[in-house]
Amino acid sequence: MKILQITSGRNINGALTYCKFLSEHLIASGHSITILCRKDGWIEHQDIPGVKFFHSEMDRTVSEIRRVSKWVVEQKFDVIHTHMSRAHAFGVLLKLKTGVPVIATAHNRSFQLHWTLNDYVIANSNATCRYQKRINRVSSQRIETVHCFTDLQRFNNITERCKRRVLRQLKVREDDFLVGLVGEVVKRKGHIYLFQALEKIVEAVPNFKLVLLGRFNRDEIYVKRMRRILLKSNMLGRVKWLGLRSNVQDYMAAFDLTVVPSIEEPLGLVALESLAAGTPVVASNTGGLPEIIQHQLSGLIVPPKRPAAIADAVIELANDPMRRFKMGQAGKAFVFETFDPERLSQKVEAVYEKVVGNLPAQRRRAA
Repeated sequence: MKILQITSGRNINGALTYCKFLSEHLIASGHSITILCRKDGWIEHQDIPGVKFFHSEMDRTVSEIRRVSKWVVEQKFDVIHTHMSRAHAFGVLLKLKTGVPVIATAHNRSFQLHWTLNDYVIANSNATCRYQKRINRVSSQRIETVHCFTDLQRFNNITERCKRRVLRQLKVREDDFLVGLVGEVVKRKGHIYLFQALEKIVEAVPNFKLVLLGRFNRDEIYVKRMRRILLKSNMLGRVKWLGLRSNVQDYMAAFDLTVVPSIEEPLGLVALESLAAGTPVVASNTGGLPEIIQHQLSGLIVPPKRPAAIADAVIELANDPMRRFKMGQAGKAFVFETFDPERLSQKVEAVYEKVVGNLPAQRRRAA
C-alpha cells in the first residue's frame, strides 16, 4: 500500500515521534511511506530508512492546495494519514480535491470542525475516543481506539552502567530519592502542582531531589511562576532543570519515581515510557493516564490539580522501596504486552485496509 503520512509539527512531540515509529513499522511490513511535513521540522532529520519526504507549510491557499493535490494524484497514494491540527485540516482539503481517503489520528482532545469530514478517525486512547464521539460528533462506525506506542526496544537496552552514568551526571548521592518530571514545561502538563507540593514532600522525605526533562523557556510566565515557588520555599537546590535529552530512557530508569501531574493528557506517553523503564508513576486521573497506570499495581492515580494528593502519593511510595520495585516490574510487563508496537501497527494497517476497501468505486476511479 502506498501511504502518505502528514504531520505539521516542527519541534519534537508525541505525535511526531509516533509518526516516526509507525512509519518504521509500516515500512518493515512492506508498505511505501512518504511523509509530508514542514521544511526543517524535527521528523525530517530523523534516520528513517526508506521514507521519502515532501515539503509544504500546509497553507490553506488555492495555489498551495492545488500544488500539493497535483503531486498527490501523480504519486497515486492509496491513503492519507494525518497527525496534528494543521495536518488534519490540510488532509481533509486534499481528500476533497483528490478523492484519496484520509484517516486522522486524534492525538489530543479539542473541538474542531474537520473531524466529521475524515473517512475514519483513530483515537489514541479510549478517553479521546469518547471525546470525539461526544464533542466532535464522530460516528461510532468511523472511529476506533488504537493506542499510540513508542519504541520499546530502547528500554530493553538500559544497563546498570547507563543508570550509574546518569546519577554521576546529576551529582546525586546514593541515598537520594530521585523523582522525574518529564515533558515540555507548559501549563497543560501541570508541573506547578508538583512544585506546590514540594514543601510537604521534603518535610517527610528530606533526601528528595527533582529532575525536570523537557523543553522550557525561562521567559515564559508559567516558568517564572514555578521558579518563584522554588525561591519562596527555598527549594532551588533540590530541582535540576535539564531541558531536552536524547537518552530519556536512561534517566527514567535512574528515577525512583516519575510524576505526571497533567491537567489534560489525551494518552500519556511519559507514563508509558516510565513504566517501560521499570519506574512506577504517580499521575493525574485524566485522559488516557488510567489506561496506562493500574492504580495500586503499577503506580498511584490522584485527582488533578491537587498538590496535597500528589504529595501524599509521593511520600507513600518514597517510604516503601520494595513496593516501588514491584510496581515497576508490574508496569513494565503491562506496557510491553498492551502497547506492543508490532500489534498496534497491525491494527493501524487493518484500518487502512478497511477504509480503502470500503471506498466507493467512483471515488477510487477519481483518485
